[in-house]
Formats: sequence, structure tokens, C-alpha cells
Amino acid sequence: MRGRIIFRATLSAVLFMLVAGTDLDKVDSSNSSANPGAAAPWFIDEVDTDGDMGLHASVAYDPSRGVTYVSYYDATNQELRLARSNGFGPDPCGPNGKWGCHTVDRGPDVGKYSSVAVNPDTGGIGIAYYDATNGNLKYLIFENPNLLVHNIYTIDKGIEGISSTGLHTSLAYSDEGKPFIAYYFENPSGVDALMFAYYSVTNGNCGYGYAEDTWRCHTIISGDRVGQHPSLVVRNNPSTNDWDFYISFYNGGTGELWYSKTVETEGNCPTDLTDMICYGVAGGNDVGRYSSLYVDSAGDFHIAYYDATEKRLMYAVELASGTGNCGVLGSAQCDEIDSMQANYHPLGISIAEDPAGYPAIAYQAANGSLKLARPINALGIPAGGGDCGPEDLFYLWFCETIDPFGTWINYRNGDFVSLAFSPSGLAHIAYNGFILPEGGNLYVAYQRFNLHLPLVMKD
Repeated sequence: MRGRIIFRATLSAVLFMLVAGTDLDKVDSSNSSANPGAAAPWFIDEVDTDGDMGLHASVAYDPSRGVTYVSYYDATNQELRLARSNGFGPDPCGPNGKWGCHTVDRGPDVGKYSSVAVNPDTGGIGIAYYDATNGNLKYLIFENPNLLVHNIYTIDKGIEGISSTGLHTSLAYSDEGKPFIAYYFENPSGVDALMFAYYSVTNGNCGYGYAEDTWRCHTIISGDRVGQHPSLVVRNNPSTNDWDFYISFYNGGTGELWYSKTVETEGNCPTDLTDMICYGVAGGNDVGRYSSLYVDSAGDFHIAYYDATEKRLMYAVELASGTGNCGVLGSAQCDEIDSMQANYHPLGISIAEDPAGYPAIAYQAANGSLKLARPINALGIPAGGGDCGPEDLFYLWFCETIDPFGTWINYRNGDFVSLAFSPSGLAHIAYNGFILPEGGNLYVAYQRFNLHLPLVMKD
């Protein structure tokens, strides 16, 4: 597909282009705010344009290497692809070939619902995704990201010939590098389910081929369209010497946003994981699609999701007291952040916690632009400077346009958005952009600190 030329005519962008070979992600910013990276300028790379690219995009940032990884679906060839910001790979892509793109699994149709993550123990790259040809959940891993060698495993086949399993995947690693995957099981002739799989060599009940019986697959909760759009967080629990799991998801049968998590008492989810509880967070005619979750240091959830009834972006945060307007007995606060697309499904919302502890939400706005929403405190903006989110005399959030919609050519940006932060607080957003009737391209928007060059004066 033909791309577009992007001009970001700012002084910081000019300085960035003039200073070759400088890793601006590691340069300190002179701007002070709650998040030191929040005010950094934005740059946009058109990464892959050879066909209908960038669907089901997922981004991960590797702080040890300073590399951004994006897994995505090539809809033209129905393949799973991986892009790397360090240019490593057989196919140079992006501006001046500074990215490396290559196909990592071929079809006839594989790679939808991809979720990429960096293994914090080994530095390897993992991707969970859906094999539409066989209706299976698959898992791909680069043990060494500096090599192109990778292994592919089939984790769950569901009910062969009947069901589809592995849709809407969400991959996360424990601190020790153990992979966990939340995903959706769709059974046209029966009951759907929210599923949970993890690597378990000694107690496996799923995994096929080279991975036979080396994974454990559980049903967390089942029902009509239950378990869509799951988002998974894994935390080590020193008190139990085990892991805690947190999953937000959409209950399509009731049209509600739901949540599941590990507890130290008896759970209520109908699963053999007896320490999991499941409950509704926000209700309505159609509320909770595209859920995206992070859990803060206190163990409280932060969930971004879509209210399809009112066509708006919503944000739910767990409260220590029962003073909220949603959740069980007011245990959460749910607020509108901004309006979203009505004529197209937004196809993706992504929330992440910045290093200062503030939420940030990437999404497609109602006008078809890619935007990023943050509380004004995260940006160092005084009261009265917000333009979205809840109000307390003034708007408490600011929704910044990162990549606007097309005016002279009618296109939109921001399908399948995925957001990640570097340790210095710089945002990286992968998305499907320049979307025309024939398809779109893979884009990555990212921040870099200003680099202040010395000013030399001559007589």
C-alpha cells in the first residue's frame, strides 16, 4: 500500500535529524514534570507499507537493549510479522531502513490477535497469537533476539473442527521469565470461555508437538461470549511464593466489563483455579470491549475500555473505599475520558502506567485521529489546562492528538493501538494508520527527549 509523507516541523525534530548516532532515549530532559518524559516531542515512523499492514499490532519495549518490538498481522498475505527498531532482520523497513521487518509465521492464515512481550529473565521475545487456519492458540519465542532463529508451539487446539481458541491473546511474563497467556475460547455450538495458559513441564494438560503436555490450560469462566478482549497482568507474590494473576475482560453475554484476580481465600470463578474471583466492574447495554489493564503497586486495577452504547472511551480505577460509582458496592470509579469512533470499531485501546505512576491511554478519537490521554498532573499542566476526562471545576485530563486524521485524503489513524513506556517515561505507540478502503500501514509513534546543542556565537 502507498504510504504518506509525515512532516513534524519542530525544532526538536530538526535537532533529532541533525544528530546522528545519538540515543535520545537516554538523554536527560531539561523539562521538569511529574513524568520527565511526558513533555518530550513526538516522532512518527511509517514502518511497513507493503500491503495491508499493522493490524492486531502489539508493542513491547526492551530497556536492556533500547529496542522497540512490534508484532502485527499482514492482512495481504495473512502472515504474522515482527518489526524491530534497531534495523535487525532480513528486510529493512521504516525511514532509511532503520527498522527491521520480517515474517515469523506463515499461513494460510496466522497472526491475528498477536501479543508481544520481552522476557525479563532471558531478554528473549515471545509472541502469543491466533492460528485462524486451525483455530488454535500459538506461541512463538526468540530465545536470543540477536538471532533470527525462533521456535513455534501450538498450545491449545480447543475442540478440533468445532471451536476456535486463542483469540484476543494477552501475553505476560513473570519476573523469572515464565510465560502466561490469557485468551478467548469461542465455541459456535456451545459455551465460550475466558482461558488461561502457562508453562508447566511437570503438570501439563495442553501443548502439542514439541510442547506436548508442557503447558497447563484452565477455563477461568465460561458463558455466552464471556472472555473477549482479555488483558493480563502477572505479579510475583512473596508472601505465597507464587504468582498473582489479574485479568480484565468483556462479558459479551451481559454487555459488561468484568475482572478476575487471584485471592488468598476461596474464589468464586467456576474453574479448578480455586483462588480466582470474577465480578462485574461496569455495566450497560454494551460496555467493556477492548479492555486494557495495568495493576499499580498497591494491587489496584486501572482499566481502559470502550462504551459502545455511548461511543466513548472509559477509565475505571479500583478504590480502597466504597465511594465509587461502579464495581462491587462502589469499589471502583468509572469516568468518561473522551468520545470515540461511532462508524468504525476502534479495534484497540491501550493503557499503560508511566514510570511516575500515572495512567496513559492510547486510542482512536471520534474524528479518526490517534490520541493519547493523560491526567494533567502527569504532564505538569496546572488546573484549567485539561480538555478531557472527569471534571472537578476543570477537566482533569489532557487528550493530545498524536497523528491526526486525513483531511485532503479521507483516512483515519489508530486502529489496533498498543502502548508501552521506556523506563525514562517515553511513550511508544504501535498502530494501524493511514487507513483507506484498501487497507492501512504499520506506524509507530514515539517520544524522544530534546537534545540541546551548544550555541556558538561568532564576532
